[in-house]
Amino acid sequence: EACLRNKALKTHYRIRSFMNEYDLIESFQAGDEFAFVGIYNRYKGPVYSFCYKMLLNRDSAQDVMQETFLRVYENRDRLLKTSAFKSWLFTIARNQCLNAIRRGGRQVGLSQEASERLPAPDTPFTQMEKSEQTRFISSLLEQLKPDYREIIILREYQNLTYEEIAAVTRTSISSVKSRLFKARRKLGLFIEKAHQAQTRRAELINKQHGVQTGTRWNQDH
Repeated sequence: EACLRNKALKTHYRIRSFMNEYDLIESFQAGDEFAFVGIYNRYKGPVYSFCYKMLLNRDSAQDVMQETFLRVYENRDRLLKTSAFKSWLFTIARNQCLNAIRRGGRQVGLSQEASERLPAPDTPFTQMEKSEQTRFISSLLEQLKPDYREIIILREYQNLTYEEIAAVTRTSISSVKSRLFKARRKLGLFIEKAHQAQTRRAELINKQHGVQTGTRWNQDH
């Protein structure tokens, strides 16, 4: 009997995993518990990614992601249009992130584990290269204030439309475009500044290396 029940559960999960988004959300609104599991499995990755890039801390992102889906489950009756589910979901995630930031009394900074785990690369060198890129991006996002950070994440990482971002942030489309322009410009300045600092460090290292090489040459001769 237990075996048959487990098989039935697996069948329900499998069916929900192949349902299109519209039907899945409608089933969830109608009280289908398996549909909620399907929604969670489908969106937990994007929601976690958004929370992580907002908070730059794995544990906080995991907590906020769980809280987000708890609120989705408890407030399913508040979703008025099935087509608006994605923006509704990210609105909840955004609000939970901002609450977490406010509770901290400051912007959440980089933790020691600021870089996300990436899929296994081909070589140790590419692993190091990707890890460096992730840390670099995280450090740039950290410098942005939350309202700039969120709009970059929603547009560049979650690929939301201007209309969806406007719904998530509860602003107009023109405001979204304006803020996105300013955020990209600010991010560009940070990138330029970081590259300049990197160039100066490289020049200093090369200069020190040249001095050391010259000293060794004089000692040998």
